[in-house]
Amino acid sequence: MSSRKTKILSIGACLVTMFCIGIVYLWSVFQQPVIDHYGWSSSAVTMVSSAIIFFYVLGTLISGFIQDRTSPRLVVIVGGVLLCLGLFLTSLLGSGTPWLIYITYGVCAGFGVGFGYSGALNCIQKWYPHRRGFATGISVCAFGLATVILGPLIELFINKAGVPGAFRILAFTFPLVVIVMGLFIKNPTQEYLNSLKMPAARLKQRQYAPREAVRTLEFWCLGLSLLFLPAAYMMIIPRVKTLGLLRGLSENMTTITVSLTGVASAVSRLAAGYVTDKIGGARTIWILTAITLIASVLMTFAEGGLYIAAVMLIVCGYSGPAGIFPTLSTNAFGTKHSGTNYGLAFMFLGVASPLFTMISNVVSAGGVETGNYTAAFVIAAAGCVVPLVMLPIFDYARKKNRPRDDAMVEKDPSMAQ
Repeated sequence: MSSRKTKILSIGACLVTMFCIGIVYLWSVFQQPVIDHYGWSSSAVTMVSSAIIFFYVLGTLISGFIQDRTSPRLVVIVGGVLLCLGLFLTSLLGSGTPWLIYITYGVCAGFGVGFGYSGALNCIQKWYPHRRGFATGISVCAFGLATVILGPLIELFINKAGVPGAFRILAFTFPLVVIVMGLFIKNPTQEYLNSLKMPAARLKQRQYAPREAVRTLEFWCLGLSLLFLPAAYMMIIPRVKTLGLLRGLSENMTTITVSLTGVASAVSRLAAGYVTDKIGGARTIWILTAITLIASVLMTFAEGGLYIAAVMLIVCGYSGPAGIFPTLSTNAFGTKHSGTNYGLAFMFLGVASPLFTMISNVVSAGGVETGNYTAAFVIAAAGCVVPLVMLPIFDYARKKNRPRDDAMVEKDPSMAQ
């Protein structure tokens, strides 16, 4: 098979995979129907979303380690199997065991999403080593589009087949597509890479082993940015509908606002990848972080259309960097261990999800009755300060280390497997 045909099939399969595993962000569609069907309390399942995000991130780390030593095909297929198993086991749950959903949907399905995400994302990056921002952007855009398209589809499944039936339908559709797509996913050959016109610095990039990467200033700048940047999204977005009603929106407009968050997520992921190739990843995230800080402040008083605009900006500030952080990691530490290195940094995001969800639950405990969520908005704005400081330091450290790195290596043969 020609390199061109292999490339088209592999990238197409990766994008379909990213779309199918986008279920990680759709727990909000399931939450109330699950509570109503099983008679569980809201508090019993309040951390399910955080659980699946944490184990999706942990799965990204583990599968990145495996992929660096095997192939993306293997980890994507395993991811499809785990996602299928997790959704099917969730459909079998009884009303007396709410904690089991953390294992079936949170752990098992979360690991499946992480394996699929890592395999597909890293494979596309290796096909586009000369345009990593673009490659990552189209990957995470497909990932984000799932929120727009699959959300209404899942609601239809729930209405027609009930909660257990909806989980069973999902278990034997999208995960099976992931497994089939995995058969077509393949890394580029060295011959293909040699044919690309890449900057000399990219060709002779130093390849950091994980133990070397975690000792660098750049790694900790990325990690701390990943920990604090999501604060606004984690603390505000789960309450978009409730807050919208308090800020003067109609029931219909709050529903439209929720749907628009999916559109904003997909567009910002794609646009951020494009901008990254023009002005650099750290600068792009810095701008998006500054926008998030402003939007968090606006949330303290915004009503009507201004409220909707602030929500969209917060979504863009969270989703856009999702297409940039993997590129920053690969540019800083090389492609040979890219799966493991980014997985290690990505774990900070895994911690951010439950951390800021718990903080939000505590500081906003009386918000439903009083309508006062100011403390959450202030914490969200304060969280933005950390990446605003860390990202310039990251850029400075990269510029300082680049001459030394370039002097240590010759042409990088490690992108092909």
